[in-house]
Amino acid sequence: MSPIGITLLMAVAFAGFGWLAWRKLAIVAALQPEVRWDRPASRLAAVVRNGFLQQRMIARDWKPGLMHAAIFLGFIGLLVRKIQLIVIGYYEPFTYPGAFGAGFAAFKDVIELMVLAALAYAFWRRYVRPPARLEPNREALLILSLITAIVITDLLFDGFRFALFAGSDAGIAHERAFAFAGRVVEAAVSGLSPAAQHAGYVLSYWTQLVVVFAFLVLLPTGEHFHIVTALPALFFHRGRPANVVPGIDLEAVFADDADPDTVTVGARTAADLTWKEGLDAFTCTECGRCKDACPTFLTGKPLSQKWVHDSVKHHLLAQRATLLDRARGSDALPALVPDVIGEDTLWACTTCGYCEAACPIELEHLPRFFRLRQRRVLMDGEFPHELKAVFAAYEVQSNPWGFPAEKRAEWADGLDVPVATTPEEVAGLDWLLYVGSAASFDPRGQRIARALVAILKAAGVRFAILGAAETSTGECVRRAGNELIFQTLAQGLVATLNGLGVKRIVTPDPHAFNALKNEYPAFGGQWEVVHHTQLIAQLIAEGRVRVERKYERVIYHEPCYLSRHNGEYEAPRAILRAVAKDAPLEFPLSREKAMCCGAGGGRMWLEERIGRRINVARVEQALPQAPKAIATACPYCAVMVADGISALDRVDAIDARDVAELVAAALVGAKRTAAS
Repeated sequence: MSPIGITLLMAVAFAGFGWLAWRKLAIVAALQPEVRWDRPASRLAAVVRNGFLQQRMIARDWKPGLMHAAIFLGFIGLLVRKIQLIVIGYYEPFTYPGAFGAGFAAFKDVIELMVLAALAYAFWRRYVRPPARLEPNREALLILSLITAIVITDLLFDGFRFALFAGSDAGIAHERAFAFAGRVVEAAVSGLSPAAQHAGYVLSYWTQLVVVFAFLVLLPTGEHFHIVTALPALFFHRGRPANVVPGIDLEAVFADDADPDTVTVGARTAADLTWKEGLDAFTCTECGRCKDACPTFLTGKPLSQKWVHDSVKHHLLAQRATLLDRARGSDALPALVPDVIGEDTLWACTTCGYCEAACPIELEHLPRFFRLRQRRVLMDGEFPHELKAVFAAYEVQSNPWGFPAEKRAEWADGLDVPVATTPEEVAGLDWLLYVGSAASFDPRGQRIARALVAILKAAGVRFAILGAAETSTGECVRRAGNELIFQTLAQGLVATLNGLGVKRIVTPDPHAFNALKNEYPAFGGQWEVVHHTQLIAQLIAEGRVRVERKYERVIYHEPCYLSRHNGEYEAPRAILRAVAKDAPLEFPLSREKAMCCGAGGGRMWLEERIGRRINVARVEQALPQAPKAIATACPYCAVMVADGISALDRVDAIDARDVAELVAAALVGAKRTAAS
């Protein structure tokens, strides 16, 4: 072909790619350090599983998942073909020899036909019947067109090459024998004159390589940079749900010798972002999967993980010079909130975690928002006005309602519920019942606590509560950015529980469950913690609780902090199967794709002024199945679902009840056994 031509083309393309890629990667390197290379074996496993095998991509939405997997496989497989084409530029008759050449020729044709089918589906899906999550995107059209051009010109090149040289070159003839698609193209062009065939041969070769190297140069300029960065992003991913808020070393912050230049609270500017957060912004594929069950996107709020990544990406590029000039410092940068991420966007998040769970390359979102909220609350004093009273109530009375602590156990009046006050009393228990603020003070939650007591007594479980000594876990204020109040509450509650020698805790509150299980170990709290549905399911399975099948058409609403954040999907469903006459119903958005009720992340206490109410939208999703009851497993979900039913004027038709309430009403007796 032309050794000089192919050399110049590669030199220009690789230089352009390197320069454009470094414009972004230099920004990533300049951001805050963070260790992300521990556990190399599990990280590599994630790269294989979700990178090369595309497991999460296919499992979450199989049709576009298979489409993307086919294109990705084609991209990987055809790299070998591009090496061959480059060598042809220097030595025209080059083919892969022997069995490898034969196998690759057939494999290449299969891959290219598969990619063409996937591209046809991609065009149809994006431009004929696009889902709501896909937005108009000129880059997508360009990239799909370039890939189509690469595949078609490659098939044409084979056809023209076989027609010209298969009769005179043994290597090309060997390749032709196995390239079934190439032979079809050869047959189609065989009637052309030798001059026309040669022109097609040269044109298809250089067109393909120019497109390939143009594609390479274009990669760093847009969203398809993820072709380069997705596998590294997968390797450096967190590897667990976002169920722990990044902590702040408050002792260092408030130390007399604290240096304001080195001690930071939360995140204020782009310079406070970690390098992984920068990498994620440049890696976002803009597939929109984070929107599918996002409660904010589905109800018209100005928030989706994709939009935030996009805003951060453009801001990082706009501030590149400042970020790379460390001498100027972060004071030269605008604040991320509200200049890049709006206040309404920051505070819309319910912290349900769906966006992270749905992302096919496990990009991260919540830790950044938690740190932005910490900065706004603790340093800027800027947050929704409703939270002022909530923070004050937590600080003074250790509950968001502001009720006196001595009233915390009034829900149990007349139930003969023991209150543990000494280590000796705790030592004789099977479980300490941590009630939580919602089940202690909210009338709806109190019914859940009373139902749980009835179940535990029926099973002969030895349990007690702390009464007035119980304090809030503070998980709500932590997710609303007030780390100071949270750490004060956490240290106090840990001291109480450890002082009593508590070993095992059961709670009906998934938010408290998550905090006690996943966040309190950092403050010295090492206990076995279970959610009440887990314990109830165990008691039913052991025969210690017997129930009758008395309910019909029950649909289960998934609490985010039980399911997505802690992986418990089966216990509540096992319980419902035990008390229902028919198979429990499922929301269209259920299990891993369940939609939040809208209460998480402090949103329980904030008014919804933008878009539709999340809890109403969630109840509406159940209506086509005509449920008689919506079962919940969280006192906050119970309130939100009940309010949604009321807003839709369906109170007479649909009941909102916690799983524990359904079980308590279905009790027919139990085995009285010793403690478990």
